[in-house]
Amino acid sequence: MIEYREARIEDVPEMLRLFQDLKEEKAQVGFACIKGVEDLQEWMEDDNISLYLAVDSEKEKIVGVLRGKRGSTYKHHSAFMTAAVAKNYRGKKIAKMLTDYGLKELTQKGVRIARTYVYSNNKASLNTLLSCGFTISGTVHMHHFSEETGQYVDDIIVHKILK
Repeated sequence: MIEYREARIEDVPEMLRLFQDLKEEKAQVGFACIKGVEDLQEWMEDDNISLYLAVDSEKEKIVGVLRGKRGSTYKHHSAFMTAAVAKNYRGKKIAKMLTDYGLKELTQKGVRIARTYVYSNNKASLNTLLSCGFTISGTVHMHHFSEETGQYVDDIIVHKILK
C-alpha cells in the first residue's frame, strides 16, 4: 500500500537512496544531482521548499518524491514542481496521486500557481501532469540534444492555477 505524506527529517537517508538510484539510472531529473545528506537537510530547513513522499508502507520504502519550491517575496504565490518515482513503481499512478496530494498541501500553504518543465520526449510525465489538470503554457524549443535519439528535445512549460 502506498501512503502519501509530507517528508520528515528522518526520511533524509531514504530519500537520498532514491536519488542515488535515479542517478545510477541516468534519469533526467533534478533530484539526480543531489550530492549528499547536507543538500537534503538544507531543503528540509528551507521554508520555501515543501517535500512530499510516496511511501510503500509494507516495505517502509520511499518510492516517490515531489518538491514544490516557492518563489521569494513577490513570487511567494508560486511553486516550481519537481517529481520522481522509483523505476519499479512507475506506471502505477503513483506520480499522479503524489502530485495531487502535493498540490492540495501547497494550496493550503497559500500557493496559487504551480509550474514545471517537462522534456518533450517524456510522454509519461507530460500525460501525468495533464491528468492532474496542468495546462501547456509554452515551449523552450531545442532545449538540448539527445545523443541517445539523435534529436533535439524541447522543454514543455506547464502550469496549474490552484484554488
